[in-house]
Amino acid sequence: MKDHLPDIIATVEKEGGQFKRKGNRLWALSPFRNEKNSSFMVDPDRQRWFDFGIGKGGDVIDFIKELKGLSFKEALSYLGINGKPYRPDPKEIRKRELLQQFRLWCNDYYSDLCSLLRCLWKAKQQVKDEADLKKLVPFYHQESAWLYQVAILQGSDDQAKFELYKEVAHGN
Repeated sequence: MKDHLPDIIATVEKEGGQFKRKGNRLWALSPFRNEKNSSFMVDPDRQRWFDFGIGKGGDVIDFIKELKGLSFKEALSYLGINGKPYRPDPKEIRKRELLQQFRLWCNDYYSDLCSLLRCLWKAKQQVKDEADLKKLVPFYHQESAWLYQVAILQGSDDQAKFELYKEVAHGN
């Protein structure tokens, strides 16, 4: 079956990837998350990929499964391997879209929290007198809440992240 798989490079490019060659490998921005530096690597000889940002890799089927959130059978259909055209269920499409939006929100909110904390820590280091300190008072009580939220986004399950999302985005 491996000889009949679509080319990993052509598949990634079809899904919007743009490669740069570094030695024997091709590198691109991760198709799974927003980033500024390439962390997605393809070995064209082995027809394998690995994304260092998410810590996952595999063949072209694994790529489509991860990118589109498909089952193995759905990925085969999507790639045209099993002869059956891929027709996703509209409810599944909506579910995947919502999940993708939720994960994007988690990444963006985590990035925003880290920026806030870096700014606060930098401001703390620059305190020279009581007047400077008074300017930071409104932020001191938020620091522990921000750290708590960062901890949830770093290591909790999706349910805890969703509870945080509801609290932050909707005030629930």
